Amino acid sequence: MKLYKYIFLIALATATACDDLLELEPEGEIIADEALQTPQDMQDLLNSAYDALRGEGGDFLGGRVQSIAEVMADNIDGSLNNLNNADFRAYYDKSSSFFTGYTQAMFDEPHFVIYRANVLLQNLDILEGSTDANRIEGEAKFLRAICYFELIRLFAQPYGYTSDNAHLGVVLRTTPSAESRDRNTVAEVYAQIVTDLEEAATLLPESNGVYANSWAARAYLAKVHFHRHDFQQAFDLAVDVLNNGPYAFNTSTEEYTDRFSEAGSQEAIFFMISNPNDHRGTQFTTHFRSDGDNPPTLRISQEMFDQATSNPNDLRSEWYVVENEGLENQAISVTKFDGINYFNVPLMHVTELKFIRAEAGAELNQPATLSVAINDINDIRGRAGLSDLPANTDAQVLLTSIRNEKRLELVAEGHRFHDLRRRGANGESSLRIRGSDWDCPGMAIQFPDTEIAGAGGTDAFTPNPEGGC
Repeated sequence: MKLYKYIFLIALATATACDDLLELEPEGEIIADEALQTPQDMQDLLNSAYDALRGEGGDFLGGRVQSIAEVMADNIDGSLNNLNNADFRAYYDKSSSFFTGYTQAMFDEPHFVIYRANVLLQNLDILEGSTDANRIEGEAKFLRAICYFELIRLFAQPYGYTSDNAHLGVVLRTTPSAESRDRNTVAEVYAQIVTDLEEAATLLPESNGVYANSWAARAYLAKVHFHRHDFQQAFDLAVDVLNNGPYAFNTSTEEYTDRFSEAGSQEAIFFMISNPNDHRGTQFTTHFRSDGDNPPTLRISQEMFDQATSNPNDLRSEWYVVENEGLENQAISVTKFDGINYFNVPLMHVTELKFIRAEAGAELNQPATLSVAINDINDIRGRAGLSDLPANTDAQVLLTSIRNEKRLELVAEGHRFHDLRRRGANGESSLRIRGSDWDCPGMAIQFPDTEIAGAGGTDAFTPNPEGGC
């Protein structure tokens, strides 16, 4: 009976919108009182939280979040010939609305993870005396943190948009409560993310199989501080993970195929593992794969392609295929996800962390940090077949190179949009994204109608402004 109730609740969480689920009192109490009685019950619920991380059909970190971010930046071709999906068109035009369908699916999945994490954290007494107590608590806090990090970066203006970050973020829930209320501030949400990751880094073991470990928590914490413009903490944490953790930069160009592969990359710090019957990256292949039965949903912009192929020595220039070149219906695709039916999905890897350390080091502009930054970017350039930057490269030239290399290296992985807005909030006030101000209203996507209605309508919940940029 207990197992039946547990399975029912997990199925319900997969099929029900977030606020609907939270309102289903006393179902939350049923999870605590009847479904969760042993440490194994807690482990099973934790496993289900990991499963929801990718989202049903990849609707969260299985490629949808990353694809939306790519569309909102400047890597994607927005011509009518090559972007005819209505929802992606809304993101591209910075005009998402309450009824943008992709938003609903993407919004629900992280809240299933958050809900399950909160139930776990509310019932830690079940783990009293268990050797797994710290680990399960740490994993729950880690998962909650990375979900809120992804949500806050899409549904709110970035950290630094206001001087005190009192602008609205997302509703922050740290208990499985059905309370209807308005959004928390960006400052409050980021503070919780930092706290969760700091505690996770302490609670988690250094080795934890394919699940989150303390190194993954520290790597994510470096990324969070980087987006908070705290470059010293970002730099120090990245140094710790890269110098002391069990991960190494892959100098071989095999990394270009290993990163998204069946076996996965040795650079992966935190990833979702796939198998032939359960591909965790389905939204990547749906939207980008150029050799499938159907054409990719998303094509690469001419400007991105021109930059990627400007240096014939750059091995990454081979990642593109051009159809109908020079014609009105020309289409450019990226081949990162071609040739394979399933692959592990890296959510944090060594190359990304080296980019974080390099840019933070250049921002700090100190002799020691500049030296590390130059070494990092030269590692990445060298693997791509490019010459080294001189050891005396100044900070501004270095920053430009780091940002260009990051765009080329991590295309289609969902970083560009967040990097551009972060830079705007950090002082590049005139920065524009495809002709629009980095902080125009449409840069924060609209909440789905179910979230607004579930919170009590616009009288109780403040949506984002609409109208594009």
